[in-house]
Amino acid sequence: MISKVASLSQNITKIAQNKEFNNTLPVLLKILSKEGGDLYSIKIGNLTQQTKSLKELQIGTRYFANISKSSVGTTLISNLTPYPERLSNLISSPLRFKHNELKALLESKDFGKDYKDFLTQQFVQANNKNDFFFYGNMLLALQKNIYNFIVDENGRNKILQIKAKNTSSHLEFYALFPALGNISGMVYYDKDAQMGLNLNTHFKSVKSLLERNLDSLHGFKQINISVQENIPPLFTLEDHLLNITG
Repeated sequence: MISKVASLSQNITKIAQNKEFNNTLPVLLKILSKEGGDLYSIKIGNLTQQTKSLKELQIGTRYFANISKSSVGTTLISNLTPYPERLSNLISSPLRFKHNELKALLESKDFGKDYKDFLTQQFVQANNKNDFFFYGNMLLALQKNIYNFIVDENGRNKILQIKAKNTSSHLEFYALFPALGNISGMVYYDKDAQMGLNLNTHFKSVKSLLERNLDSLHGFKQINISVQENIPPLFTLEDHLLNITG
């Protein structure tokens, strides 16, 4: 089941990449300054512009948001959700996987033990503070049965977190996509031993995109997609590491 989550993540990525540009999908922006009233200076990619927001925004903060134009041509931002900044160090981590590499890892018989042994070895051999911090947090997450993976999407990285359960009937997951924002969900077996899927997204436009491409999310008897206001990661990086190799 855990390798199914990796395949699902890849299929969602393909849906986002294969579609023509759609300005209803969320974008990642940074709030540069407040110009007065409800007017802000924002940065989207390499472009800086002014926009209005009815919601008070934090200067220096990154958000996923919908972008639209008013009747008079003003850029409007709405449906903002903060970017999970405590995951930023994961994005720049020293350990990344291609989709095929991740699926091969998860399909191996002893991947859990092998992965923990690998992280432990890298942790004790870390030759700088950043690597020590990264591998230590990966081991800390494993103590909570949470696997963290950074997947390389042609130079754009996404985060995939999978939480293993004591039962084999379902798995929780969380993913941070560069083009879709936060998505969480559960893969499960129903009473007839058929596999089902629940997905949660912050954006109605992402929900609509996925629902239009259900055939690409193959392998599930039933798929339910919901809009959820708050989608927290399964694990965020800790500043202090204690008993992570026990």
